[in-house]
Amino acid sequence: MVEAPKSVGCAKLIDRDSLFIAAGLCAAALALPMLSVWIHNRSDRFLAGWAAGMLLLATGVILYSTLPPDNMAIASTSFTMEAVGFVIVFIAARQFAGAATSFLQIVLLLLTAVPVGLPIALGYDGFGIMVYNFLAGWFLVASAAQYWKTRSEAPSSMALLCLLYILAAISFFACGAVLRHEAEWSMGRRPDNWAEQFNAIMCIIGITGVGALSLGLNHARAARRHRQEARTDILTGLLNRRALFDSMSGQDLQPGHAVVAFDLDDFKAINDRHGHAIGDEVLRRFADAMRVALRDGDLAARIGGEEFVLVLRDSSFLLATSTAERVRAIFAQSRVETANGLISGTASAGVALVQIQSESFESVFHRADTSLYRAKDSGRDKVVAELQAVA
Repeated sequence: MVEAPKSVGCAKLIDRDSLFIAAGLCAAALALPMLSVWIHNRSDRFLAGWAAGMLLLATGVILYSTLPPDNMAIASTSFTMEAVGFVIVFIAARQFAGAATSFLQIVLLLLTAVPVGLPIALGYDGFGIMVYNFLAGWFLVASAAQYWKTRSEAPSSMALLCLLYILAAISFFACGAVLRHEAEWSMGRRPDNWAEQFNAIMCIIGITGVGALSLGLNHARAARRHRQEARTDILTGLLNRRALFDSMSGQDLQPGHAVVAFDLDDFKAINDRHGHAIGDEVLRRFADAMRVALRDGDLAARIGGEEFVLVLRDSSFLLATSTAERVRAIFAQSRVETANGLISGTASAGVALVQIQSESFESVFHRADTSLYRAKDSGRDKVVAELQAVA
């Protein structure tokens, strides 16, 4: 007899409304650091979307859990906000995965909130809430699918993130299934059953876990991006000098490796005559020509000014010289539009091949550079390989 009141008091502390208010507060609390990170790095747009979705969900949940449930206007507004929140969370997941969402797609996705809010506004709150639960579950599964596409970035973290989304989706599907079974389409009260309790608990766990994992994954992605940027020539997108020499340091090139050194002919004259913007475009065109010739395992770098290097693996004298000649020919056929009409450029190349025994990259590069100077001295716009020339 003494224990009964304590049990009732304990039950009241974890009733449905308290759990959902706690879930709403968790969502709002996690949205704030997301927004803070986004403000400092606007390129991570998915953070802004996720935070906006969470704030809408938090507002809707807290409104419905604290205000009279028989006020259909309030209930309709609350669940419409929550439905839109899930749409935005899904769009944010697409942004994280690198998928574009057109304006028409966004409009169509937002229209899914209509079969949630409209029935509730008309007094059929049970039906509208059922539709909401099934839609929420679907959007959570769809969001998990988007994140799963990027699992190669961090397999274990991404698997846990997707698991949390799926478990939360199951809890929403359970709520919808219970309402469908009860078939009480006009309730005038908040649904309160085992599925709602399960859903509230999963929301608290899921929101907290997803928020922490999302911030961690974004931080790891930003760190990888910064490392990549430090290794990349900003103008051409090729490796920079430091990245090339770091990649080659501490290892000898084996027989079959080749190094090709390129230099654009009369590039200073192009800059002086047409301006640096045109000069930059000429450099980009040459980088494009190099990419055409690249195979898996080959490296291409801009090592300074108008100087470029190719490192070829599993090559031969014929393959190395023909690759250099192909790059030279593609670049020579490229045209850049200027105020004075179309212009083109030429390039010279020197090829050095590792033939008999292993050799340091620096040594092979020096031989390629020596061949390059012979190409420049013998008329330019040609490829010189060791002591032989390919016109």
